Amino acid sequence: MKKIIISAVIFLGLTSSNINNNEWATIYCKPDLNKCISNLKHQLLWLEEDYNSGVINKRAYESYKLVAENTLLSLEMILDPSGCQCDTTDRKDKLKLKK
Repeated sequence: MKKIIISAVIFLGLTSSNINNNEWATIYCKPDLNKCISNLKHQLLWLEEDYNSGVINKRAYESYKLVAENTLLSLEMILDPSGCQCDTTDRKDKLKLKK
């Protein structure tokens, strides 16, 4: 009897799980920038799904999307600064005005 109950609970748990695009979403909790990038990409997908289904409004969607995309780009620049077109140095020179 116990085996039947346990099997039924496991079956219900597996069949009622929320699956995005027929894939399991893996969220990482490690100090690894590549995993952080993966998490942000998942978050962007969920954000778009929430917006398309009417869970959040356009203003919230655009605000959260902007933050997530810029954070994603910043992490990618840390991993590969060669593709960066920004000044990532800590050097601060005073501007000299020509007279």
